[in-house]
Parts: sequence; structure tokens; C-alpha cells
Amino acid sequence: MICTRPDDFSARIRNCLLLLVPLLCTACMGKSRPSQPIYYYTLGYESPAVSLTPQLPCTLRVERFSASPPFNSQRIIYAHGGLQRNAYAYRQWIAAPGELLSFFFARDLRHCGGIQAVLPPDAALSATHSLYGWVEEFIEKDGAAQWQAAATIHITLISNRDHDPTRKILLQKRYHAAAPCSAKTPEALAEAMSQVAGKISQNVIKDVYNRLSAAKNLQY
Repeated sequence: MICTRPDDFSARIRNCLLLLVPLLCTACMGKSRPSQPIYYYTLGYESPAVSLTPQLPCTLRVERFSASPPFNSQRIIYAHGGLQRNAYAYRQWIAAPGELLSFFFARDLRHCGGIQAVLPPDAALSATHSLYGWVEEFIEKDGAAQWQAAATIHITLISNRDHDPTRKILLQKRYHAAAPCSAKTPEALAEAMSQVAGKISQNVIKDVYNRLSAAKNLQY
């Protein structure tokens, strides 16, 4: 009869466990599924056909818009009603709604030609006025019969030359628009949200131009 010392037995168990762990990990990895790709969506619409004259002698910087949660990320948020909010796992916006809207609104303001210069947030040039935005809602509303894209945005236009707080804010307004989705898909949501953004952008352009036209000291 061969006797085994306790120390030798413990060493054998430890060696067996060390060999078993890599085998288990390899087996688990073999059964795992490849990760599903993430698809990204953006807005796509033509700049509103708004021709404004005369051209105002001012520079307008469109600052990067902020957003309330949960719309301050790239997640596509949807709601079935009530207070519940959900997000798609593999469908996202190409950028956060605040960044998307500030980019497209700046493009549209530049395209209308009513302001001498429209600057992006990171431009080194100084601006006589700044446009700030806050995205309150940027959502897919899932109704029983039809989905709907809806957005609510707050805009603030300020004068960078007037240091009086009571006169610095030239315009502060809330905008809301909605459009039906042609199908119950993220692609249809992106198309409907593009219509929503175009509607709001057109109203923002007109309001900003009219307010700047009425303001004094627009010269550089």
C-alpha cells in the first residue's frame, strides 16, 4: 500500500485546477456569439428655402446645444406612453441630438444669407451675437397605429456686446414639432425627425433674423 502525504495531494489538486481553468474558458469562448454591429443614423433635409434681405452686418456664433437626460447621448430614445423611456441597443444617432441640431441650424442660417457671418462653436473669430440651444425632447413616440418623431427645443439669442443682463438676451423661445413615421423602423424615424428638424429650423431662422433686424448696434 502506497501512502500519499497531504502536501503531495494538495499539490496535485492545485495543478489539476490550473489545467482545468483554461479549458473551461476556451469552451465558454467557443460558445459565445459575435457581437452585433451598431447602426448609426443622422438627419438629412434640405436647408429651408428662406431668402432674407437685407443682409445684416453681424456675426452669429451657433454654440453647441445642450440636452436634458436622457437625450444628452447618442441613444435613440423611444416611449410607448406614460413616463417610461427606452433606448435601442444597436441603433444610435451618429452624434448626440444637441450636436446634430446645432450643426444643421448653423448650416441653415448660413444658407439663408441674411446674416453676414455664421460661425461654428470652435471658430477663433469673435462674434457680435451667440445662439444657444437646449434640447428638451428628441424622441420616437410609439403609438398603436403609427409611430411619431417629436422634438422640443429652446433657443436663446444673446448680444455679446451688451453687458447689461436685462438687455443682453434678445430672444428666448420654445419650439416644438412632430411628424409621423412612414414605418415602424429606426430608418423611418430618422426621416421623420429630419422633417421635424427642418420645420423648427425654418422658424428659428425667421425669428432670429427678425429679432436681429429690430436690435440696435449690429455693426462690428
